Amino acid sequence: MLTMTNPILPGFHPDPSICRVGQDYYLVTSTFEYFPGLPIYHSQNLADWRLIGHGISRPEQLTLSTQQPNAFGLYAPTLRYINDRFYLVCTNVGGNQGTEGNFLIWTDNIYGEWSEPIWLDTPGIDPTLFVDDDGQTYYLGTHKDIYVRTIDLETGILGERYSIWTGSGAADPEGPHLYKKDGFYYLLISEGGTSYGHMLTMARSPSLIGLYEACPNNPVMTNRSTNLPLQAAGHADLVQDPMGEWWAVCLAVRPISYPLRHLLGRETCLLSVDWSDDWPIFGEEGHLPLTVTLPTTATLAVSRKPDYLTLFEWDTDLIQQTAQNFTLYPIETGLSDQAKLAAVFQRQTTFDQQFQVTFDCTSLVEGTAGMTMFLNASHHYDLFIERKQHRQQLVFRRQIGSLWKVEQEVSYAKAIVMLGIEADKESYRFYFLDEQLQKQFIGSGETRYLTTEVGGVFTGIMAGCFASTQRTNQQVVVTGF
Repeated sequence: MLTMTNPILPGFHPDPSICRVGQDYYLVTSTFEYFPGLPIYHSQNLADWRLIGHGISRPEQLTLSTQQPNAFGLYAPTLRYINDRFYLVCTNVGGNQGTEGNFLIWTDNIYGEWSEPIWLDTPGIDPTLFVDDDGQTYYLGTHKDIYVRTIDLETGILGERYSIWTGSGAADPEGPHLYKKDGFYYLLISEGGTSYGHMLTMARSPSLIGLYEACPNNPVMTNRSTNLPLQAAGHADLVQDPMGEWWAVCLAVRPISYPLRHLLGRETCLLSVDWSDDWPIFGEEGHLPLTVTLPTTATLAVSRKPDYLTLFEWDTDLIQQTAQNFTLYPIETGLSDQAKLAAVFQRQTTFDQQFQVTFDCTSLVEGTAGMTMFLNASHHYDLFIERKQHRQQLVFRRQIGSLWKVEQEVSYAKAIVMLGIEADKESYRFYFLDEQLQKQFIGSGETRYLTTEVGGVFTGIMAGCFASTQRTNQQVVVTGF
C-alpha cells in the first residue's frame, strides 16, 4: 500500500478527465491559452504520472483566443477510449473566426499525434462522451442545463437534443459525466462555480434521457465551508480499476492565506469512491482528503519532465527547442502584450521552488531577455538583461494590473548572465550570479499579487523565460530551464 499526498498533478492542471485501458490509465487537463494544449499523462498505478503528449500540438489544428488574459482557450476536455480508438472532446472558447466551439479529435496511438478537429454544431461548454450497452455513443454538454445527443464519432453529426438535468439548485451546473451501473445511468456534475463554493452533485435514472432523480445526499463531495487544506474541490471524473474499485480525479486549490487566495492554479487530485451502495461515497465522508491510500508498492520515483508551454501558438520562427536548450528569436511583443511572443513557460508546482537559467545574449544586439513569474499579461514580476547600443543593465520590474514599476536597475557588462528565482508562500526573490557565482539579489515581489483572486482567472503561476526586441535577426540561447 502507498499513502500519497494530493495533488497528484501539482500546479496548473484543472478539469481532469481520466480513462483506463487494461492496466493503463490516461488523463488530460485543461490548458486555456497555453500551447501545446491538452496534456496527456499516463500511469499504471494512479500515483506515478508521466507526460506522453498533447491533444493540440500543431497550430493548424485550431486558433487560441488572445482576447482576454487567462480566461479563454481550451476548456474542460474529456478523454475516452471507444472501439480501440482514443477520443477527446473539448471546447475552444473565444472569438476565433471558425475555430471556436466544441470539437472532437481522435488518435489510434496515444503516444502520437491527434487528428484535425471535427467541429461540432452544438452549444455550450464541458463536453463528454458516453457509450451505452448497445454501442451507441452519446454527447453530453452544458448550456444552461445538462443535455444529451447521439453523436457519430466519424462525422461529428449529432442527433436530437434532450435536456436531462438542471442540477440540484446551486449556481453553474456544468462538467457532466455519465456512467452506467446496476441498471441505472448516473450523472455526475459540478455546481456552485469553480471557486470556494465548488461541489459535486449526482442524479440517476433508469432511462438515459430521464427523468433523473437527485441523490438524497447531495452534494456528494465538497470541501466548502471547511478548514481542510484543499479547497474549491470539484469537476470530477470517475474510473474503475482492474480490481473493480472506483476512484475519482478532481480539481482543487491549495490556499496560501486568509482571506483565501491561491497561487498555483487549480490542481489535479485523487480520491477513493465507495460504490458498494446505491449512491457512491466520495473520499472521507464526502470530502476531498489531503492524503489517499493506493493498493500499489510504487515509490513515486518517476521523474516528471516539465511541460514546456508558450502562449497561443508555438511558432518555430520564435522558439526552437533542442535536448539542451531553447533558442528564442524575439519580436517586438513582450510579456504585457496579449499576443504570441518568444517565451517558454513551465508550471510552478510547489510553493518552495527554485529556478535558475543561463541566458546567452551574444546575438542580442538590442532588446531584453530574462525570467518571469507570470500569471497573465497584467500580473507578472520580471528580471531581465536589457541591451542597448550604449548601455547594458539588469532590470527588475513588477506589473500588477495597470500599475507597473521598474524597481531596480544594475549595470551588467557581460553578454552571458545566470538569473534565478527563489519562491516560497510569501514572496518571489530574484537574483543574478556574480563572477564568483554568488547570488546577488536584485528584487522581490509578494506572491499575493499574483494569485487568482487578485489577477484572475483560470490558470496558475508560470515560471518563464522570454525575449523581446524592436530589431530583426536577434536571438537568445536559454539553457538550464
